[in-house]
Amino acid sequence: MPDVRQRPVEIRQLGATTPREVVAVLARAFYPDPVFSFFAHDRLHEYSLLANIFQAFVADTEGFDTTWVAEAGDQLVGAAVWLPPAGMPRGTKREILLNVRAGRALARARNRVTGFKILDKMDKLHPHEPHWYLMLLGADPLVQGNGVGSRLLQEGVARADADGLPCYLETQKEENLAFYGRHGFTVRNTIEVPGAPMVWTMQRDPKVP
Repeated sequence: MPDVRQRPVEIRQLGATTPREVVAVLARAFYPDPVFSFFAHDRLHEYSLLANIFQAFVADTEGFDTTWVAEAGDQLVGAAVWLPPAGMPRGTKREILLNVRAGRALARARNRVTGFKILDKMDKLHPHEPHWYLMLLGADPLVQGNGVGSRLLQEGVARADADGLPCYLETQKEENLAFYGRHGFTVRNTIEVPGAPMVWTMQRDPKVP
């Protein structure tokens, strides 16, 4: 079987379904992660948290058709999960569902009180004006550094530009700031909670043709 790193990568829109492979590839892409390490009791628990929380996030996007995936042959090697302007704010029903699904995963996590302070600040800083929200972006470690993340990112960015709207995201890895900066994102806020990992919010203004 050919090495996945040597296969051509195709980008396609996922559609209305949310296969488990999207959650799996994103968990591989993010592991290890500063915020999830803060919640986790050990590395195995961290990977489980990533998968369970991402499953809640991906389920929240069902019906919007704004997830793009990267495929190398028959293998999923990356995904970008967006919410369009109509997806935010979530509304009461979706917010409850998301909190219930994510809450189950975090029920036995450590540092919950401090961790929830981070999540609360993230929620309060989220923009109210119409925008495209990049919930999750990741590429399998086997193909990281090969431009897969950039290609996935550009799909949603192009939609935002066509709408004349900004893009917004959060990242908990400082090394991601340069990556997103190359795509026009700038730091909007820094979230700092004593004793917890730092989180950055970033925004990209639309490019006018």
